[in-house]
Amino acid sequence: MILDKTLDNGLRIIAEKLDNVRTVSVSFTVNAGTVDEQSDEAGISHYIEHMVFKGTKNRTAAEIAMDMDAVGASLNAGTSRENTRFYAKVLDKHLPTAIDVISDMLLNPKFDSKDMELEKGVVCDEILMSQDDPDDLVSQRIQELYYGDDPLSRSVLGSEETVRSFTEQNLRDYMERLYVPNNMVVTCAGNFDQQRLVDEISEIFISQNNRELKKREYGKPKCVRESAVIDRNDLEQTHIELAYPSFGLGDEKRYALMAINSLLGGGMSSRLFQNIREKRGLVYSVGSMPVAFVNSGYLALFASTAAKQAETVLNLMLEEMESLKKNGITKKELDFTREQLKGNFSIWNEGTSAHASMLAKYASAGLPIVTEEQMINNLDYLTLDDVMQIIPHVCDETKLCSVFAGRECGRLSELMKK
Repeated sequence: MILDKTLDNGLRIIAEKLDNVRTVSVSFTVNAGTVDEQSDEAGISHYIEHMVFKGTKNRTAAEIAMDMDAVGASLNAGTSRENTRFYAKVLDKHLPTAIDVISDMLLNPKFDSKDMELEKGVVCDEILMSQDDPDDLVSQRIQELYYGDDPLSRSVLGSEETVRSFTEQNLRDYMERLYVPNNMVVTCAGNFDQQRLVDEISEIFISQNNRELKKREYGKPKCVRESAVIDRNDLEQTHIELAYPSFGLGDEKRYALMAINSLLGGGMSSRLFQNIREKRGLVYSVGSMPVAFVNSGYLALFASTAAKQAETVLNLMLEEMESLKKNGITKKELDFTREQLKGNFSIWNEGTSAHASMLAKYASAGLPIVTEEQMINNLDYLTLDDVMQIIPHVCDETKLCSVFAGRECGRLSELMKK
């Protein structure tokens, strides 16, 4: 049973009661991400995510950690381009502790000047670590190509320059603008009393006022074929990423895309894995993954291989997409991948953390909640015609973006321009 309640100040609470479990997962999601930042605020959403762990008016950073460790709980957070999420998993009887700690972090952050300087060093080191990671590099660059000047092209981490410039007032102004009840959703899943949860959240947030929010405008792909190279002579492998057009989180066509992705590169039986790794032994890592935001997205194909094999691997990846475009898929393949998807989702969704995350994903996007039963039904109703209809859109080479990282990748980029 799912309870969906919106308080008078706009704070939305979604609570799913799950039987036969001893744990509860709770999540506070704020629609404050990269797309909400001004140019001089680049990375501030992520930096705030770090800073609220450094202490509040009521707790030191050590006390935040001890209060959660004392009850055997896990506490974490994550920043994306569209939101920032703070979440915990606890034994059912300790849910009030998790709610109290997270709400204290969000409502009463201290932002001590010494802590701010220390954490700037941590975040800047995280930026350097990302720049050393070829997977991060190609993923960021592919979004820049695919989205152009759209806010979705920006890095979640920001730059060392912007992070070093942040002041306490910058952080408080940003939180005053976006960390408001009508821009947040609390999701909870597990063994707990739903009404008690609503009462506890209401008591904590009753004094918090809503605020008129600026309309978010983002999610328009550049829609041109483009290629880029990241020259890295220190890399032993060439890293390849391709981005094909796909769909947003709320688009009903996403179920057909799930089938295509699963068949193309979603597992060990997939076409990419079998043809490039198993039959030819050219790679260790190869696959595909749908990247979906609220109103747009892309299908990413990725591989890493020795530089001397990169052109062969790239051509094989392109041939798989050409084959998909020309021949589509069979009814047998759809039936296979349908069961694969249903099994994968049910296994992933077995724990309370997955339930709370799923609720937050759709609720924060302003989309209808999709339950496990609905997900399974939507996959069962998926037809071969549904899949075949989206293939021309997904395989549109005129909108294909590509990025290559490694040694002497210029020839790969030139190939993509032909």
